[in-house]
Amino acid sequence: MIRKILITFILFFPFVLCLGQDTDVQLWLTANVRKDLGKKFRLYYEQGYRRDENLTKTKTFTFETGGFYKPWKFLWVGAYYRHYDDFKDYRDNTLTGIILLREELDRFDFRLKSRYLYEFSEGNDPNHYLRERISVGYDIPKFKINPFVSSEITFHFQPDNSETEQLRYYIGGDYQIAKHHAIDFYYRYSHEMNVKNPLKMHTIGFDYVFDF
Repeated sequence: MIRKILITFILFFPFVLCLGQDTDVQLWLTANVRKDLGKKFRLYYEQGYRRDENLTKTKTFTFETGGFYKPWKFLWVGAYYRHYDDFKDYRDNTLTGIILLREELDRFDFRLKSRYLYEFSEGNDPNHYLRERISVGYDIPKFKINPFVSSEITFHFQPDNSETEQLRYYIGGDYQIAKHHAIDFYYRYSHEMNVKNPLKMHTIGFDYVFDF
């Protein structure tokens, strides 16, 4: 299993090496505990750790909790609260509402996620965002890693000028370690929009999920 993950990231690594003046490399790690209540409700708690500035500095610690309701097989609706803290000067809070549409066709898994984010912190005006993400996954026969690709666009709503703020592209995989344990891993390329010197970000992420 470790060999397959290493080979996958070696293939992605050339993207990380394409660094320039306005480029950053980040590492995102999360641990997620989920609990299903019957077939329609899910609660979860997540902790995260992020590094940036080419992996040299801690960016933030994150704490997130929320839940989902599934009225139909193809639809999930939910909400969560997230707190960002670098334990220095920066603290931020986000309230988010989510609509997730999902359809499985043969071995393909199609998902469309819409998120509305209300971001606020002490001493600053609140920010409003809309994030739209589309994903396609594939269940490879007799292979323990299910690959996926996705893209996401972020809109920033402002009183004077609402605009597209960022584009993100993902490639990664899901690996079921055991009945209640899984790991998601991905490479993400992000590109700022509508700014003079757009920042290009390369992010490597690992998400551990305990599901009971």
